[in-house]
Amino acid sequence: MYTGRASVPDLLTSARAVIGLVILMLIPVGDGALPLVLWLLLVGWTTDLLDGRVARRLEAEPSIIGRHEFEIDMSMVLCSGLYLVATGFVPPVQGTAYLAVATCAAVLSHSRAGHFLKFKALTMALAVPWVFGPFVIAYFHGERLVAYAGLGWIALALVVSWRRFLGVVEDFIEGARAFLRRAGK
Repeated sequence: MYTGRASVPDLLTSARAVIGLVILMLIPVGDGALPLVLWLLLVGWTTDLLDGRVARRLEAEPSIIGRHEFEIDMSMVLCSGLYLVATGFVPPVQGTAYLAVATCAAVLSHSRAGHFLKFKALTMALAVPWVFGPFVIAYFHGERLVAYAGLGWIALALVVSWRRFLGVVEDFIEGARAFLRRAGK
């Protein structure tokens, strides 16, 4: 159990779970909440950039929250996808089908992969449309400020976290290779 400063990384990670829940609570507000949903996503992704850095600086051992950071990230992505489908930004039949199949595939891969990077690679590939799609949707629905803010955030995140980005890409490639090796057997 962490106390004081060591719990800061967990708070940053947990913020993404809270953001996901807030996004779900915005569904009844409808499509007018899109800018707020996107600003919340940008806050969430910013906490994702910070939690690992803070944990390393504090030399904190990963807690149960830290060990499940990726799953928390993907739950925020799922919540934003549910918002987009429920408010009509994504066609309901196709969006629901994609979310259901992708979620089932990710859960099954997590329980059966025996190799975290296989699960992570598959889940990342399935999540791509839901990570970047909200900002594209915002652009085409006249929410240009937040769409450009998302683009600027991506550029800034790449500059600030280039080595981390390369590590994520390497993890993705390693996981995809492991997944393909298993599929080829």
